Amino acid sequence: MIIESLKKILVCEFITGGGLSAEVLPESLVNEGSLMRDALLHHLADMSQFEIVTLHDARLTPSPLASHSVEVSAGQFNHVFTETLGTVELVWLIAPETNGVLLELSELCYASHEKGALFLGCGFDSTLIGTSKTLCCEALQQANIHTLPVYAGEDLMQEEYQVLGAQDIKQWVAKPEDGAGCEGIRLFDSLDDLKGWIAQDERYLSYLAQPYQAGVTASFSMLCRNGKAWLLSCNQQHIEHDGSHFKLTGITINGMSAYWQRFETIARKIAKMLPDALGYIGVDVIVDTENANKIYVIEINPRLTTSYVGLEQALDYNPAKLILDCVLNDKFSMPNLAKKQVAIKL
Repeated sequence: MIIESLKKILVCEFITGGGLSAEVLPESLVNEGSLMRDALLHHLADMSQFEIVTLHDARLTPSPLASHSVEVSAGQFNHVFTETLGTVELVWLIAPETNGVLLELSELCYASHEKGALFLGCGFDSTLIGTSKTLCCEALQQANIHTLPVYAGEDLMQEEYQVLGAQDIKQWVAKPEDGAGCEGIRLFDSLDDLKGWIAQDERYLSYLAQPYQAGVTASFSMLCRNGKAWLLSCNQQHIEHDGSHFKLTGITINGMSAYWQRFETIARKIAKMLPDALGYIGVDVIVDTENANKIYVIEINPRLTTSYVGLEQALDYNPAKLILDCVLNDKFSMPNLAKKQVAIKL
């Protein structure tokens, strides 16, 4: 580890940190954001090597786990975030891909590196691919990794796409191009229903469509550095849908440990595909149990995900220490870790 001289760290979780200070705060997003933020702060505090700085939305109580928390009033997030970057030596960002937030804030962090603040995150290419579902699908296909086809919203409005209705696609899913998690995802029973909805308010400009794939919703957490990958956990996601909308209600860390070897193979392919991926990556997949257990990669998240919350208990190891070692150590090697099952309820 080479962090003795790097003492002051900014931990910015976008939702609780004032990123939505000018909007109504969704309770579910605040809950997930608080869980990730507080888990990371706890792990960093346990290392006793940092002065921890955070930001907090003025409507929320600051975390007592931070050494100092800067209040963010309505509409002031970008200003406060940029100002605070200039006062720290390390930056750990947790932000959604929605509306390009993760990419925009990551670029600010890259720029701050020239002024002395080391960004503990992925490079531009990995972040861009993780932000765009279309680019992600293209990259996965080029890397010969199973994924689901993506149909751009604009294309779906063209007459020639009527032929898709004749294919054996019984249900369709519409997703925001840069959405995060289950946010904004809708299920449709026919192509006509999908096209009717996506045409409203010109949603086709920011939405894409995919065939609905039945199977077990899962994810895995991994570390990346220089095109190499180390698998941390294989997780089952508990997702409910009410006929049209989806909601993540919980995660069982290592609930999919029977697929460890297969997930590890996919993780290594993804790391080679994204050579500038650095640190923690979360990958969402669907295991098709009816078709030779084919595994489809659905989404790549170049940031901490909710699964991080259960990692310390699952690994018997401080995951923040592990991630920092991976990011900062050219000769990183994975220690022996436990593979316990841990339930996270949301």
